[in-house]
Amino acid sequence: MIIIRDFAERCRQGLGELGMTAASRHEIVQGRALAARTVSPDIATVETLSRVQELTGASCFTSRTPNGSIAGVIAIIPLRAAARSQLAGGMFDGVTPPEELVARPGEPVIAIYGWGMAGATWRGRATVMAGAVKLHREIFPTLPLYGRAATPGGERTLLRRIGAQPVPGPGGLVVAEPWAQARRAA
Repeated sequence: MIIIRDFAERCRQGLGELGMTAASRHEIVQGRALAARTVSPDIATVETLSRVQELTGASCFTSRTPNGSIAGVIAIIPLRAAARSQLAGGMFDGVTPPEELVARPGEPVIAIYGWGMAGATWRGRATVMAGAVKLHREIFPTLPLYGRAATPGGERTLLRRIGAQPVPGPGGLVVAEPWAQARRAA
């Protein structure tokens, strides 16, 4: 069981090793604009991203170019046990995630939802992809990682690099079983 205080600290430290930092509100605005431009406009609003960042302290991260502009963004949601039924049914709402499913400080985290990632540069895209793999394999190897692919690149990352499989149901949700469990099975 992971407690969110530990979750936030691990995210900051692990993603920090890749040069990523927790996003401010201003960076969330910029990062959301980048994702809307490069991924899809049908994504979570700035208000939703900011609210979840406020609740968790560790949902949105950015990387920067040498000149200071945003190179890449990654967003994740730590989930409470109450999210299990929606995840199992493939119906978790990633655009407007129910706040009651978002793990708060002091609460156990049962899974991570890969909310989104986008890059403005080749290096930015590589950094956020490395961040997704690092979250799953190194930072939280005992937690499953859920997500939905919005682009062919996102699909390749989820299915091939991370090893996710479709969750039964109509929602297009995928899950990568905990890395520690997958490694033992191999």
